Amino acid sequence: MNQQTNSSFGVGRLASLLTELTRQKESRLDTCIDVRQMSVVAGKSEERGNHLQLAPVCGSQACEFLPGDGIPLRTEAMVQLGQKVSPKIPTKFMKELVDQYPTEAADLTDRLMYDTSKRLLVRQLDGQVRALLSDRYRFIDNYDLVFQAMDTAERVGARVVSCSMSEDYMRIKLICPDLWTVLNQGDGRHEFFSPGDLGNQEWLDRNGIHDELQDDDSYKSNGKIVWPGCEISNSETGKGGTNVRFLMTDKACFNMCTFDTVGRSVHLGKKMEMGMYSDETISADSKAIMLKMQDSIKACFNPEFFNKYVAVRQEAEVDEIKAPSAAVDNVIKATHIPESKRDQLLAYFLGDYTKHVPTRAGLSQACARMSQDEMEDGDLSSTYEEVAGLVLTNKSLVC
Repeated sequence: MNQQTNSSFGVGRLASLLTELTRQKESRLDTCIDVRQMSVVAGKSEERGNHLQLAPVCGSQACEFLPGDGIPLRTEAMVQLGQKVSPKIPTKFMKELVDQYPTEAADLTDRLMYDTSKRLLVRQLDGQVRALLSDRYRFIDNYDLVFQAMDTAERVGARVVSCSMSEDYMRIKLICPDLWTVLNQGDGRHEFFSPGDLGNQEWLDRNGIHDELQDDDSYKSNGKIVWPGCEISNSETGKGGTNVRFLMTDKACFNMCTFDTVGRSVHLGKKMEMGMYSDETISADSKAIMLKMQDSIKACFNPEFFNKYVAVRQEAEVDEIKAPSAAVDNVIKATHIPESKRDQLLAYFLGDYTKHVPTRAGLSQACARMSQDEMEDGDLSSTYEEVAGLVLTNKSLVC
């Protein structure tokens, strides 16, 4: 069985992402198994504490795919199992029951699972079950998506600005430096900045894109320069399908705001037969889907589409916020930004992103800047960029 390791590297360069995806491709095991050939047992370890494990029923075909003493379910897989039995086991109850009474939790889940008479897709990686999914799950593979995305990026002149990998999500962010516009041109408030001058230097060094653009004078202008881009995201663990979202990037700091979903493909297909699924089968599904997503990537770099969001940003640039502290509180209450980050967000807003008067655009940029401080948590980093886009498009969010 695979050794326990960390399948999340946070935010980094494309090379780091490819290294991790190659490792996962060589280590993962995907099997469709009848639940009557599996049992749920209690487990305990120093690293995980009390947890649930899946074990094969002795003499069944599942013995080919699961270790005899069982394999741990990570927390999300445990929650997924609780949602697939009938009656469903509420998430909070499931977590507390496993933590306090693991044997009883295993017995209850095992009985309910057996009664469903279903087949489940069991996705294993690094010595654990990372996901328990429907037998209608359609594979959209991270590894294949990267190469399809890079092919499309080359066609539209886009470059990778950032990648991230967590246990549940892979994200690639592209920008097109040759397609740009200037905000507040000639108003005397803005100096000339080289790419990345105002960003988090550690974040910039980790991603490397500003090195490629540092000496490019083709778009130097007095004003805030912005580039169009897109975020391509995918989950292999049932946390969502494949999504392409439009984003906007500021040249001076590489702050990114993500907006509408331009294209989406869900993980839903025909029922699977019992057995193990090869890389060839997985690749066949993901390639076909990614061909449909190419148009969505191209749309993100359409000048007319870009200008639509430039207008949204320009409106926010002059929309004054009368009560900055209350506005930050409202944004935190309405989104997934942790309450513990409140003072840091307010400090960025009033310090770095309020020149004369606090504006909605300034609050958006403060949210986007927070993203660069979360290099070890790609999911939280992406959350800040999503909130930055919401602040620009939704006035009521700050009121």
